[in-house]
Amino acid sequence: MKGDKGEKGSSGLPGSTGLTGPQGAVGQKGTKGDKEDINGGTVYVRWGHDQYPSTAQLVYSGRAGGSWYGNSGSGSNPQCLPLNPTYLKTKIGYETLVSDIFGAEYETSVFGFAKSVHNHDVVCAVCYVSQRFAVYMVPAQYTCPSGWTREYYGYLMAERWNHNRSQYTCIDKALVTVFRTGANNDGLTFYPEEGRCGSLPCPPYDDNKELTCAVCTK
Repeated sequence: MKGDKGEKGSSGLPGSTGLTGPQGAVGQKGTKGDKEDINGGTVYVRWGHDQYPSTAQLVYSGRAGGSWYGNSGSGSNPQCLPLNPTYLKTKIGYETLVSDIFGAEYETSVFGFAKSVHNHDVVCAVCYVSQRFAVYMVPAQYTCPSGWTREYYGYLMAERWNHNRSQYTCIDKALVTVFRTGANNDGLTFYPEEGRCGSLPCPPYDDNKELTCAVCTK
């Protein structure tokens, strides 16, 4: 016959800590995580010069081009055309049902120090800057707002007042040209800009002064 259950005994004293076991094997290396992209930047065109400034890197250099000054169609914004064009399918022979693009020339025969480059071909450089994400052309000033980096500065130019309209462009003050050019081939033409008093306040503007510009990044 089974007897009654006895009372629970008291807890025993804790035992001593055992010896540390051997170190386990090294686990497999995990996959590499995505690298954070911190090298963003922006691109701009340095018109009138074929080299990059110290603040930037060169993407490519080329020639300025655009629509013929007397044509009402085609594009209005100048293009920096590389010197090594590549083509896909083409049709042999001259076509009329197309849009045309021409080279560009300085029209500076009455522009003081720049008379020597009148009719010369216009060069350009596409430039890249890292760690700055905005680019802006400031008209009528050759300095940049506080906190911005000036990439280059010069003169505001566009087509002549009685030509078809083109985009305002900041031409580098150096006015670099292509060696041994100067023939009057026209095409896209760059004329200095002057303010005209009226709705434009004079002063501070002046009828007879060519306007400056600056290209700035931040």
